[in-house]
Amino acid sequence: MKIYRLGRVKNLRSITTFHAMARLGYTGLVITEPEDTYISIGYFDRLEDIIDYEKCRKLNIPVIRREVGGGAVLLSEGQVFYQLILPKRLVPFKVEDAYKKFSKAVIETYKKLGIEVFYRPINDLVLKSGKKISGQGAADIGNFFVFVGNVLLRFDTKLMAELFKVQEEKFRDKIYKSLEENISWVERETGRSFSYKEVESILVEEFSKVVDFEGEGEIGEDVFELADKLMKDMTSPEVLFEDTGRKHAFIKLREGVYIRNAVRKAKGGLLKCEVYLVDGKIDRVKIYGDFTLVPKDALGDFESSLKGLGLEEVDKKVREFLEKVDMPGVEAKDLIYLLTGGES
Repeated sequence: MKIYRLGRVKNLRSITTFHAMARLGYTGLVITEPEDTYISIGYFDRLEDIIDYEKCRKLNIPVIRREVGGGAVLLSEGQVFYQLILPKRLVPFKVEDAYKKFSKAVIETYKKLGIEVFYRPINDLVLKSGKKISGQGAADIGNFFVFVGNVLLRFDTKLMAELFKVQEEKFRDKIYKSLEENISWVERETGRSFSYKEVESILVEEFSKVVDFEGEGEIGEDVFELADKLMKDMTSPEVLFEDTGRKHAFIKLREGVYIRNAVRKAKGGLLKCEVYLVDGKIDRVKIYGDFTLVPKDALGDFESSLKGLGLEEVDKKVREFLEKVDMPGVEAKDLIYLLTGGES
């Protein structure tokens, strides 16, 4: 196993190279940074639920489906990637144990950059405030285990908010504010700028304490040829829009924090809502739209009654609410879908 300092690369090679290396039997640590800006969606993501693909095309921002789980993320210059490719025999059997083991190197890297971070199961590194400062992923590719993530020197929350799929354009500003509240990065926390080389050096030093490497290695042209072929496949509509069997009712901001903007056309009018989930419980809800409710003041009480509930408890609460009010043309299934994305 060797250390590969890939440097800054374009043509999506910052993400396709480790996929190619795993297929060709390379093992070790890759450190790299993208020159391009692109959206990476997780292996199980349903693109049309979470990303505005047409807006990405208009802005010339590629979208790629990686073979690693996790959510959709904006990747760009100012993010230093670490990509570990290991024989499975060197990896803990449980994925969470693998995250804990290999996250130590990243936690120490942030410490040397002047930031105290903590591992939050299953795949985030967060500040003491709870803000996410690094997302990680793991998967089997070929015969190997890969563990990947990034050190966020900078992050464009405004652009990320612009690229999420929303039901109402005005909701983008709320996504932006939520991203600002839930994500941070090195320059924001320290007020300092670090070069790619500085971060690369620290990552190599810290990962070398966790994994035994046999010096530095060079990546062959066979890897780049395969990486470029994979890029064409991983960005194709067939792969991007394939049916993964997964449905996204909420947008993930960080581990444990999700946001939903939904619209439902009921017989009694147009229903709209915003729902914020924190650690699996409803944190706040706003229901609005073109509908009739008597008494109208009951809506605020209903919204308040949902706070602290899990999504599985919404069905019962909705039915209790509709028994006490007159909401013509609105059925329980309408409100349940609006609030949870599920059917009654």
